[in-house]
Amino acid sequence: MTALRTNILANYAGQIWMALMGVAFVPLYIRALGMESFGLVGLMLSIQALSTLFDLGMGGVLNRELARRFHGTRLDQTSADLIRTFEWLVWPIAGLLAIIIWLGSEPLANHWLHPDHLTRHDTARAIAIMGLAVALQWPSSFYTNGLSGLERQPALNLINAGFATLRGAGVLAVLFWVSPTIIAFMWWYAAVGAAQSLTAASVLWRLLPADNKSQAKFRLKEIHSTGRFAGGLLAIMALSVTLIQLDRIVLSAMRPLVELGYFSLAMSVAAGMGRMIQPMFNALYPRYTRLVSLGKVEELNHLYHLSNQCVAVMAASTAAVLMVFGKDVIFLWTGDNAAAAMLALPLSVLIAGTALNGLINLPYALQLASGWTRLTIGSNLVALIFGLPFCIWAVRQDGVLGAAYLWFTINLGFFAITVPLMHRRLMRGELSKWYFQDIIPPIISAIFITLLGRWFLPALQRNILSALLLGAVSIVTLTVSALSAPMLREHIYRQLKVRIGSST
Repeated sequence: MTALRTNILANYAGQIWMALMGVAFVPLYIRALGMESFGLVGLMLSIQALSTLFDLGMGGVLNRELARRFHGTRLDQTSADLIRTFEWLVWPIAGLLAIIIWLGSEPLANHWLHPDHLTRHDTARAIAIMGLAVALQWPSSFYTNGLSGLERQPALNLINAGFATLRGAGVLAVLFWVSPTIIAFMWWYAAVGAAQSLTAASVLWRLLPADNKSQAKFRLKEIHSTGRFAGGLLAIMALSVTLIQLDRIVLSAMRPLVELGYFSLAMSVAAGMGRMIQPMFNALYPRYTRLVSLGKVEELNHLYHLSNQCVAVMAASTAAVLMVFGKDVIFLWTGDNAAAAMLALPLSVLIAGTALNGLINLPYALQLASGWTRLTIGSNLVALIFGLPFCIWAVRQDGVLGAAYLWFTINLGFFAITVPLMHRRLMRGELSKWYFQDIIPPIISAIFITLLGRWFLPALQRNILSALLLGAVSIVTLTVSALSAPMLREHIYRQLKVRIGSST
């Protein structure tokens, strides 16, 4: 458990820092580029997410297989062959990805997007460079999946946090001292993406035993042996990525580019909250996989409920603060009253959807650890069939707010329908405990404390005192929410007794 705790803490440290890098500089980007050009940054993030479809399930397979093939303190001899085999696919696919986006840059600029101030030529050129940036960073995900499978989260997060800082802070120097244009922005992202992929590859290979590395070869049997699971992952990714990006795709096609910029601003906050949940998935998925493969049912059951309570506390406390104080958060962050007023309700809807998505993360991790992908494929397919017409109608009616409704509705369906279906096969008899002990108490506690804080706090201004007051509400909400989760509360009390006993 000590190693798992270290990995979780490393993940949180890395994700919190990356979330900070992801949101801290956004107001400065908007000031330098303008909201319309920032809409292209939002488009880049969507293309980056869609590019995961080209992964073909290789990253997820590498994560799971390295977790399964790690015995004691040593890797199975076949692990290096697995990495080398997929490498022969990863880098050519990255080149193909850059070419596809370059070929699509003119059609996107001329027939899909609706810029008002940017010229079509500059828009197309920015998209072409955007493709290079996405393609060069894309292989890093494959290698970090390998580090996650080896449970080397400290190294993984050091890489991700370091390059997030270089990317987020470094581009400001480019914008303010070299060229305040979206073209310069994209070139910097391309350079940092290449460096990140090469660094991640180097670290993963250094962690392999020397005899494994020296004999690593492309072996077709590695593709055959993992093909079924990879196919399931690919189907899940294709459907889930399309679902996640559907709101931005429809919004970019039906509304002015500036509205995509505003939506991207709100999504930056929601994505920052999502980073508070991702560390648990990254640390627990390989551990779930190992326990499933070893048949340790009781240990898996205990870890499943304890970890879900931890996720519920993080998701509920963060979401409650951002939903109740959403307008204040945007104003404190950007200083833009108009943006705060416009995005207050869409942000609350997006945050609610992100919280629900976070709550289903660990049930999904258990499905992957068990090699069961059909339920998620079916759920995503149904959501996509009904979500597309709903999204088109909602965006036509309500613009940015309509796009936010899709994300919430989809995740509400997963939370209320897919999770119960999962518990009919995995963790049978544990559904009521999942809802009424793991999930609901932290949610109720978080909502109660934040509403109480809203009632007593004065109107927040853009100053240090308001930020401190908001931080105090957040800490109290997190504490009360944690104490309302029974297994987590017992764990906290036990740790306190141990520390008090050792100090005396």
